[in-house]
Order: sequence, then C-alpha cells, then structure tokens
Amino acid sequence: MEIDFAKGSLILKAIADPTRICIVHILSCDEMCVCDLQEYFKLTQPTLSHHLGQLKAVGVVTSRREGKWMYYSINRDVVKFLTGFLDSVFLPGSECLCRTLETFGTGKETSC
Repeated sequence: MEIDFAKGSLILKAIADPTRICIVHILSCDEMCVCDLQEYFKLTQPTLSHHLGQLKAVGVVTSRREGKWMYYSINRDVVKFLTGFLDSVFLPGSECLCRTLETFGTGKETSC
C-alpha cells in the first residue's frame, strides 16, 4: 500500500486551523446545523459557513439539507483514512520510504 501524502496533507491543512479543529471536535458528538454550531463561536454565519466549506471540500465533513437547514456531520471514512495515514507517517511499517527506497539519490522517484 502506498501512502497518499497529497490527500493526507490536504486534510491536515484543513483541520490545522483552530476554528476548524474545534468545529470537528464539536461535530464528533453529533450532526448539527450552522445555527447550532454558531452558539459555540463568536463568528458570523458566513464565516462559520466558510470554515465548514473548507472542511467539506476535503471530505472531513458531509452535509445534508432538511428543508431550509443544512446539517453537518463528520465523515467517518475520512477519519479512518486520516488515522491510518498518521500511523503510516509516524510509525515504522512496510510502507515506510526508508524500506521501499534502497538508496536515496539513485534517481528513483517517491510519492513525496
């Protein structure tokens, strides 16, 4: 299995923002609409929606419409990918580049 560094870094960049990681934390409990999420922040609705859009763009959250309300929840498949990605990056394993590339500087390309 090859490590998808591009996808992992996009997800990490999206959740690296303090507001967005807080949104993810809050949504870990349950699905919520923007109006409910807004109670936790001193942000305007458009700003909060922008943050949710960033998280949705990388697949961290999903949304569904119910009438005039948009409900957001955590995409558990992306959480599984991210935990696997972090394990692959931080823990030694068969995917480690040091084990798949015998000699650095040999002209072989990696997925980095």
